[in-house]
Amino acid sequence: MKIEAVKNEMMEHIGDFVRTEAKENFVLWLKDKALPAAREVAAAYTAALGKSAESETGWCRFRDRVFLPCAVDGFLWLCGKSLESMAEKQEDGHGNDA
Repeated sequence: MKIEAVKNEMMEHIGDFVRTEAKENFVLWLKDKALPAAREVAAAYTAALGKSAESETGWCRFRDRVFLPCAVDGFLWLCGKSLESMAEKQEDGHGNDA
């Protein structure tokens, strides 16, 4: 099957992906599977940045030692808190609150 056929098939059935059950399952998958994997990759990345910072000076050292690790960790923290909140609301049955 060619990619164009797959794309057209998905476009025809896009409503199946926006059902409440599908959205709730996606949030749980992100929280339980994707986020932990992203955190593992981020830990390796920030460790490599720390090693890189040892040979850098000035703003590049700041970038590698402080800025990039904080940006990555902050982004993942925010995503984690958001996903936890959404999953909690889903479990309480408040997933459709406006």
